[in-house]
Amino acid sequence: MLKDILSLQEMKDVKVIAGEKGLNRVVKNVNIMEVPDIGDWIKEGELLLTTGFAIKDDLNAQQKLIPLLNSKNLAGLAIKPKRYINDINKTIIDIANALDFPLMEFPFYMSYSDLILPILNTIINHQAMVLNKIEYAHNKIMDILVNNGDIPQIAETMRKLVGNPVIIKDICGNILASTLNEEENKEINRRETAQEEESIKITKLPIIAQNEILGHIYCYEMYHGLTKVDLMSLHRAAALVTLELVNREKIKVIAKRYKNEFLMELLNGNMVDEQYIIKRGLQLEWDLNQEMSVMLIDINFLKKYPNETSQIESIINKVYSMVQTIVEGFNKNPIIGTLGSTIILLIPVKKVYLFFSDISSNALIKLGHYIKKLLLQQLSQIEINIGIGKTYSSCADFSKSYEEAKKSLQILKAMYCDNKVIYYENLGMYKLFHNLSHEGINFVKEILFPIMEYDEKREGNLMETLEAYFKYNGNIKLVAQQLYIHYNTAIYRMEQIQKLLKLDFNNPDDRLNIEMALKLKNFISAK
Repeated sequence: MLKDILSLQEMKDVKVIAGEKGLNRVVKNVNIMEVPDIGDWIKEGELLLTTGFAIKDDLNAQQKLIPLLNSKNLAGLAIKPKRYINDINKTIIDIANALDFPLMEFPFYMSYSDLILPILNTIINHQAMVLNKIEYAHNKIMDILVNNGDIPQIAETMRKLVGNPVIIKDICGNILASTLNEEENKEINRRETAQEEESIKITKLPIIAQNEILGHIYCYEMYHGLTKVDLMSLHRAAALVTLELVNREKIKVIAKRYKNEFLMELLNGNMVDEQYIIKRGLQLEWDLNQEMSVMLIDINFLKKYPNETSQIESIINKVYSMVQTIVEGFNKNPIIGTLGSTIILLIPVKKVYLFFSDISSNALIKLGHYIKKLLLQQLSQIEINIGIGKTYSSCADFSKSYEEAKKSLQILKAMYCDNKVIYYENLGMYKLFHNLSHEGINFVKEILFPIMEYDEKREGNLMETLEAYFKYNGNIKLVAQQLYIHYNTAIYRMEQIQKLLKLDFNNPDDRLNIEMALKLKNFISAK
């Protein structure tokens, strides 16, 4: 910095006459001005020396010089008066003060070499010191890399290198490592509370992998400001943390895949030896020797959501993480997996009792509604359907609960109701759907074929209107609102439907046949 150079013994007779606030400017080189068009020959960070010969008779040029040098980010200007310029004009001094641009006088007896040699020596020594510090920091960081250092070790090394406390957090704000001691924590809290006192500057660097921010490194400048070398070290540390987090994520992905494969093998009924199942479960820290029920959380992406695979996968992963966190509230090691856009849970029923109900079916339903509510609070671009199978005590029977949960989901999609959480035992007559043969398909065709044919030939919306009619209990006004059509249009469509079906909507039997045909159609589509 310029102030460090001015503190040299050789510079004791150099006087700062303006721009003292700019003495923190970095000096990279020394240059001499003996031509009027100096703007073409100067570079950022130079300290310019001059006798003023080139502009001695041009006051206008003298007044323009300081703004020009400041615009080029020079370190300062040192003028040797009494030879060509007797006194430095007050206007020039005022301009330098206004721009915080260091303006100095060096005495008549000093030659350029008297100034240049000590300045260049100082610059070279400083550069050598910086290079040594860079090499030292590089070696420390390489030690961490070679020895597979973890994130706390990276944080501790960074603290020693930059001389300030360091904290590393993930993208959710969770602290991965902190070097703040108790006294420093108290000082930070005290300064945050005392608003009149200057707060501590915090430098924040992102931890990035494949254009995704994984977290941040925070450096609290409690003891001194950060140098460029410090910032360089922190950036390298961020790269190391990125590697560590990416490795952790890879391990998590592998573990997740392994658990998922085991879970699907279990629920598909491919394993029947209870002792073997329990043993495999314990290897994954899963206790399968207890009453369990399968819950399937089906994610339905709304039409307004862009149908891009990467975004859909991101949403599914987010739902997975959220569900895992929710279940961890009552079960430390959740038994969770995925199949397409469906999250699969094996729920330990006795643990759910403690939080929701002492009756297993009620507890599971309440848990389903609780999960659905929390998910939809965060993710408005999806719909959630939840199917729950019965509770079984033998792990060899968990596949039965899985099949029941799947049936519950399929039937749920065929039903017109706002309830999006279904327990298999509560399906009632709808359980019969699964036992229907070709007669069921023929029944659907017999009732609904005229409307299907009409819509296909004329690109109509009668089937959509009929489904809305039953969904909203025959309320034509609601049907019109939900389909964004005029009330009279809705009435006209219902008249067309009655003519095509040749059934009376006021007749309870006809009405039941139509509604059952619609539910069967949707059930068959969902299978």
